[in-house]
Amino acid sequence: MREPINGAGGKEAMGMAAFQALLEQYGAEPRRWPDDLRKPAQALLAHSVQARAEQHRAAMLDAMLDRLDAPVISDDRVARVVAGALGDLPVPGLVRRRIPFAQRVGDMLGGWRQVWPRAAGLAACTAAGILVGAFSPVASTAAGGMAGEDAVTTATTASDLPSALFTPSALESLFQ
Repeated sequence: MREPINGAGGKEAMGMAAFQALLEQYGAEPRRWPDDLRKPAQALLAHSVQARAEQHRAAMLDAMLDRLDAPVISDDRVARVVAGALGDLPVPGLVRRRIPFAQRVGDMLGGWRQVWPRAAGLAACTAAGILVGAFSPVASTAAGGMAGEDAVTTATTASDLPSALFTPSALESLFQ
């Protein structure tokens, strides 16, 4: 059931919103429009510059769509889609074959074959960051000043990674 064209219950005049909806649904060619909407739409076109501009835009879109080649759909593809749709429908008297749990888990994890190299790289980078953070030289703060005063910090300096990893202050900070 269609709504009234002018929104007020009558079909005497068509508004721009209804005309735009007509163009979106049926295109710019008046012969495609439903018979009961054609006369009000043509009356609007006769009096409205905006309606003619909208029809022109719709005609340009129609022309672009007409230039496109029709998609080639193979019979195999149609058969696969229909079989998939029919396979999901409940059929009375049909008992579905139960898939073993191990096979279902394997099917679910099958997608992880593509993801695990990235996840392993991320885990390796995370572990390296934790190790560098854990074994980096620790800055010590000289206690004895008041809360408002500047704290004096001294940091252990190391020229290479092994000396930074195995300095007494780095090893002690792990066990405190």
